[in-house]
Amino acid sequence: MPQRLLAPGLGLLLLVLLESSGLGTVLANHGLDLLFRLRGPRQPDQRIVLIGIDEPSLQRHGAWPFARELHARLLDRLHQARAVGFDFLFPEPTTGDDRLSRAMAAGPPVVLTLARAYDGRLLAPATTLAGQAGVGHVETMLSGDGIVRRFHPEALTGVPTFARALLEAAGLAAQAPAGGPLIINFYGPEATFLFLSYADVLAGRHPPDFFRDRLVLVGARAVGLGDTHVTSFTRQHPTPGVEIQATIVANALERSYIRPLPLAPALCIGAVCVLALFVWPVTGERLNLALNLGLVVALVAAALVLFTSHRFLDFLPVLTVLFFTYLAHLFRQLLWAAGRILGEVRRLARELDAGLQQVCTNIPARFIRAPGRDRALTVASIQRHLDRLQAAINALSLQHHFLDDLLKKELPPLILWERTSGRPIFANTAFVEFWRRFTGEASPPLPASATFRAAIGNDPAEADPDAAPAGADPAAPCVDVEVRDDSGLRRHLQVRRHRLQATDVPFSGTLAVFQDVTELKELERVKDEVVSIVSHELKLPLTTILGYGEMLAMTLDGAPRQYAGEICSQTRRLNRMIEDFLDIARLESGRQRVRRYPFPPRRMLEDAIAGVAPRSGAKDIDIVLERPERTSPLVGDESLLLQAVLNLLDNGVKFSPAHTTMTLSLVEEPEQFVITVADQGPGIPAAERQAVFDKFQRGTQTGGAEGFGLGLHLVRQIIDLHGGEIEAVEAEVGACFRITLPKRSDSEVEDVQCKGGETGDADDGGG
Repeated sequence: MPQRLLAPGLGLLLLVLLESSGLGTVLANHGLDLLFRLRGPRQPDQRIVLIGIDEPSLQRHGAWPFARELHARLLDRLHQARAVGFDFLFPEPTTGDDRLSRAMAAGPPVVLTLARAYDGRLLAPATTLAGQAGVGHVETMLSGDGIVRRFHPEALTGVPTFARALLEAAGLAAQAPAGGPLIINFYGPEATFLFLSYADVLAGRHPPDFFRDRLVLVGARAVGLGDTHVTSFTRQHPTPGVEIQATIVANALERSYIRPLPLAPALCIGAVCVLALFVWPVTGERLNLALNLGLVVALVAAALVLFTSHRFLDFLPVLTVLFFTYLAHLFRQLLWAAGRILGEVRRLARELDAGLQQVCTNIPARFIRAPGRDRALTVASIQRHLDRLQAAINALSLQHHFLDDLLKKELPPLILWERTSGRPIFANTAFVEFWRRFTGEASPPLPASATFRAAIGNDPAEADPDAAPAGADPAAPCVDVEVRDDSGLRRHLQVRRHRLQATDVPFSGTLAVFQDVTELKELERVKDEVVSIVSHELKLPLTTILGYGEMLAMTLDGAPRQYAGEICSQTRRLNRMIEDFLDIARLESGRQRVRRYPFPPRRMLEDAIAGVAPRSGAKDIDIVLERPERTSPLVGDESLLLQAVLNLLDNGVKFSPAHTTMTLSLVEEPEQFVITVADQGPGIPAAERQAVFDKFQRGTQTGGAEGFGLGLHLVRQIIDLHGGEIEAVEAEVGACFRITLPKRSDSEVEDVQCKGGETGDADDGGG
């Protein structure tokens, strides 16, 4: 127990040294500044307006001090203010005092200031001035570092503060807390309050109604006038003295002076001493470190929360005592552990010496002198044992070289991780070479299991052997990766991970095995190219046939013209089939790049309706658009989604009877958009609602309309690429298709509201 008193004793001694040397006050001031910065600026009271004598005012009205005639004219402009305070002195009588006195008597209540001179004299307003409502002092307190943080209401005995005199004159008296200096609750850096130029107000650039029922403070703002001070918020741009007085006035109005909590630091330091006495000595250092860090975070958070409630918890001395007390505790623990280790080393050394002596004395000399006896502990028997051990080592070495050669040279890339920790246990040469090419580093470290999954883009939704329970046999996740060999050619590898459970030793791991699928990928590429070439080669003769067919249709009459029209119709049908086939091939092969950008969904729907307008107009089909007035942006490939909606509308026009109505609706839900296309055609039987989305599949109730069964398949491919769903739902009349698109994006997207029926920036900004 006496040893435990070392750490808290040193901490309390440090606290005494801080208070006696004045460093405690320095820490308190720095803690106060830090809390101001953490809290940040706040909005001041809008009833307070500052009129500053700035550089333009000096240029217009001459050098300082101004003639009191100007101040009288200024008061004439402020006759609707609730009260006016001049934050500069009028110690000497001058001409114009009568004019200023009449203005003060006739206008709103006016408060003048007084202050103590450097020689101790009290500089009060001149006796030739009259009509003011009161006088107050503007004395503030400078800390040792030259920063204004506090003021003393009783700095001048019998004289109220400027803020109190101003509020009493305005009929808004607020009682300041008693008990010595008060901490000023600053609202922000320079110019946090509303500043108006003295010259602008005097020139009448602000209407008198602007100052109605407001407290107006007039003071110096120009840097050359010298009435500036450094505050807790800034050390580079000093704050004018009149703004500091305005802050004191606002604090009195809102009763928001910062009140210190003198007992709270003492209680916190007592808690630190309790930890040093009863918790740290019996707890592990990792837990102690976590506990201390949590205490630091809690103390800073509590200080910040209290500060927002206008209370100051002096936390920096507490943190200082905590830091040095814990250092003293660690030093004591280090000395104690070093003593224990030294004693243990000496004990082990004695036991080792005793054991060696016992081994040497237990070997009988006759065993050494009588070779040939295997049971005796002789040099020959020891040598034979050593020879057998060497033979076993050679056998194990041969086995090791065989397995090593097999794993490194004959097998594909593979790596083994320990399942619980994810640390790599083994990787063959092929994997090391693959990982070097994949990362682009000369000698990269072997990846942990989580690092490897993140690097190759493994989908966490897939079956994961690492997360599988013991005894389970999940399907091995398969991921495709691409690297380049030494010649620069692309190699496609397929990665499968398997659960490895050893039976004879307590080991559970995950094995990743690679398979070269470059040839399969090449075959897929060749297939796609063949499809693309054949499709494109078909388009040129079709275009020629369509052109000549249209020419024949325009020149022929009767049955020949009808035949030419049928040729054109079938040619267009075949051309549409090729276009859909190409689109599907591009989507399925991954060559079609999906560009995801935010855009207003109503624009896409309106474009889709415009795209089918000629065909719907020919059949007198009315397409009704139902959408909300305002939506969030839809993130996706606008051109692909437009094509999907166009296909659904085109199908509806194709299969719907003439003189009917189609409905295109958009609904925004919290997590998704829902687009619905409904027509009044023959509809889709329930048994066919899934099959119609397959390639070359058409419903049975087509009404004789032509088609190849590719349009709906293309729509499903587009929606799948966007992570959405499409389904044919039950409808009372006709067919109804519903598309759901999730609200998600790979990039950060601003929450822009899209307003329907407008084309301004607010709507199209996300396009």
